[in-house]
Amino acid sequence: METSLSDHSDRITQLELDVSGLQSDLGSVVKENTELKAKVEDLESRSKRQNVRVLGLPENVEGKDARVYMAGLFADLLGDLLSGPPELDRAHRSLQPKPRPIIVRFHRYMEKEAVLRWAKSHKDSSYNGHRIKIFEDFSAAVARRRAAFKPVKGLLYQRGVKFGMLYPACLRVTHNNREHVFNSPEAAESFYRQNFPAKETSAAEIHGKKSLGWH
Repeated sequence: METSLSDHSDRITQLELDVSGLQSDLGSVVKENTELKAKVEDLESRSKRQNVRVLGLPENVEGKDARVYMAGLFADLLGDLLSGPPELDRAHRSLQPKPRPIIVRFHRYMEKEAVLRWAKSHKDSSYNGHRIKIFEDFSAAVARRRAAFKPVKGLLYQRGVKFGMLYPACLRVTHNNREHVFNSPEAAESFYRQNFPAKETSAAEIHGKKSLGWH
């Protein structure tokens, strides 16, 4: 029994050493995996720097050559803001459910920026009777991180507060002539609660809602 207990004790000690080594290796692998994921995300984002997404165009309206169709669309929309139809490397439908957005890659970065600036100031634009929207093309990871700010952006919009998104996913808020940048939705929501307390509903507003049948 003494020999058996001694043998088990030695094995347990060796197992503890093995587990400790494996835990150390696992920590290194997790760290390396996190760094590799960040690099892949950065590479994917860089590959999309000259892309835009165009929403609202019916399926097959672009015909057999989406690149030529989209070049004409941008030339018609922007007019004199472009020297002519922009040079596009490619244009194709995304893999999302129909009607699918059209992803366009510009050959020149400045032409892509000109289109985005135009789209920002023409939010209710249409082309050949189709209401369209033009956005920058982000990777899925970046798009999810930016979408997480949507609730607090809605609250800021209701209060008339000026805000904007910084790449890759930071919210910039201008309040009392000062700029505040938030890396997480939680930090932005905390700032909102501190600086914009909930409005109290007046008796007149309550009466008005009751008269309209609101509860």
